[in-house]
Amino acid sequence: MGFIIAQWSLRRAAISGALFVLVSVLAVFASLPLAVSSGVVRDRLERDISTWAGHPVSLGGAPSLDFWPTPTIQLDNVEILPSAFAASDAIMRAESIVANFNLFSAVLGAPSFSEFRLIRPTFNVELYPDATSNWTSASGELARGIDAAVARDLAAQTGEEVPATAIIPASAALGTVTIVDGTIKWVRDPGAAAEKLTAINGTVAWTAPTAVARANITAIFRGEQVTFAGSTAAPLLLLGGRTAPVEAKISSAPLNIEFGGSVSLGQNYFLSGALTLSSVSVRRALEWSGTDIRPGEALGALELTAKVTAERTKAKLDDLIIIIDRNRGIGVLDMELREDAPPLIAGTLAFNSLDIASFLQAFTPLPKAGKDIASTIDTRFLREIGLDLRLSAQSASFGPVALSNLAAAARVDRGRANFDVGDATAYGGSLIGRVALSEKGVDGGFKVQLSARKTNFSGLFDAVGLTGPLPRGTGSLDLEVTSPYPTWATALSDLTGKIDLAVEAGMVPGLDVAKFRELAGTERFFDLGQLGEGTGFAFNSARFEATIADGEANLETAELIGPQQMFSLSGVIPYSRSSLAIAGVLSPVPVAEGQTAATQPGAEALRFFIGGSWPQPVISPVIE
Repeated sequence: MGFIIAQWSLRRAAISGALFVLVSVLAVFASLPLAVSSGVVRDRLERDISTWAGHPVSLGGAPSLDFWPTPTIQLDNVEILPSAFAASDAIMRAESIVANFNLFSAVLGAPSFSEFRLIRPTFNVELYPDATSNWTSASGELARGIDAAVARDLAAQTGEEVPATAIIPASAALGTVTIVDGTIKWVRDPGAAAEKLTAINGTVAWTAPTAVARANITAIFRGEQVTFAGSTAAPLLLLGGRTAPVEAKISSAPLNIEFGGSVSLGQNYFLSGALTLSSVSVRRALEWSGTDIRPGEALGALELTAKVTAERTKAKLDDLIIIIDRNRGIGVLDMELREDAPPLIAGTLAFNSLDIASFLQAFTPLPKAGKDIASTIDTRFLREIGLDLRLSAQSASFGPVALSNLAAAARVDRGRANFDVGDATAYGGSLIGRVALSEKGVDGGFKVQLSARKTNFSGLFDAVGLTGPLPRGTGSLDLEVTSPYPTWATALSDLTGKIDLAVEAGMVPGLDVAKFRELAGTERFFDLGQLGEGTGFAFNSARFEATIADGEANLETAELIGPQQMFSLSGVIPYSRSSLAIAGVLSPVPVAEGQTAATQPGAEALRFFIGGSWPQPVISPVIE
């Protein structure tokens, strides 16, 4: 019994001792806040920020301390003033700063801080041509860290010994900063309007000088929400203008960019790495970015991936895969910002398939057509971009016209634009051509030249939807038309030029010569539908030459020559009204000298007039 009582006494003493220790510890912890001087914490925070940034810091207002759940200090009316121009505007203002601090270090009179929150800060940044800014300082722990890191990197690059003074201070890192509803204003040129990022929310974390620095923020830029996520494994080298690894991703509704590689932000700006870019509307992205370039209204989606190498005014995209409005190509592009000329894009692109019309619309605005709006068309794009692209495609289309093995070039240079088809296969034949556009004209607004050889015109007519009594066969076509207005503002009546069509042996469907003569002898008017179906006029050759002006085609030569009979036509085709005014003769084929004419009953000359509208002309025999 006595043994049990003794055990209980020992246990009670142990429990009592433990409770005493616990109460004592709690009492010490509870009394620690009483030993913290708010003035000491405030002064240390002000000094630490100033020492890190190398600029004077002002923390106005009485400090507010909070010890639960984490010891924090809050100060209002925060300002960082530039060290070089103390009388200048603050480079940073914040409504408040909230900092976490270590309670024990604060009790010892040397508080240390780990995390910061900036409430509604405004950062003012002036960027100078020498890659410095109003934030640049010759003093401060950050500046010391940058200088030491740069010195160490230079020694590593040259194989020299690291200077003894190249010591990176442990306090060179920023720490973890959370921004709440912030603003950044920056100016590149003195007197220019400041650009802004507003509604900035997110975190910048850089916990040690050699640690990875990360940023994850959202902001509003020109009315669009932007998300930025980036990191660098060498933040001191990046800030020091040396080459550093960078991973970055920018996401927004108009534009998305991802980059991974090496970047130098020094005076000799440089980047090299993998680039991915996409936009649902390039026109919208360019408008949002503030560029003066005005691309085609119809240009929509763009996607590209490439290995990019860029300097301050030049960039090269290698191993490029680009998709422009569903046109997927591969190749190389070079881009250059020129002082005395518009930006230049040059290179070579190869496509499996290419929609030529949609590709050209990437570089030309396409408002409504018509002479009445020609004077309102904005052709500044001809002076705002330089273009020199060599294109190839296994298959291509221009509207309903199908091409293959295309080799072409697109050029825009100082007020003129050309699209040249150097070679293409179309409907069994070859095709070359040019579309030229100028602000002051190729004698006006645009010029189209086309030359086709050994082309199956039956297939071509079907592709473009041309019906009626057209010569179907293999032949050649030469076309040249001009307009005083841009292509998008040109009506049919604005065209001037000439057309020459020559077709070898072929057929004009729906043209039964015997039925034609029969109806001409019995009817005052008849149309091609009365000639019957499944019949046609087989010809040995066909030739049409016409000049085009004022919405009319003037037939200079128009002949369909068959084995024994031929059609000869002359007159005017007012094509802008789809009407016809043509005189024609159906007659025997002239006999060559030394040959005898084949006898064919009823083959005397028959004169007639063609009126009505295309593709259903009305024929009226001429009674002599």
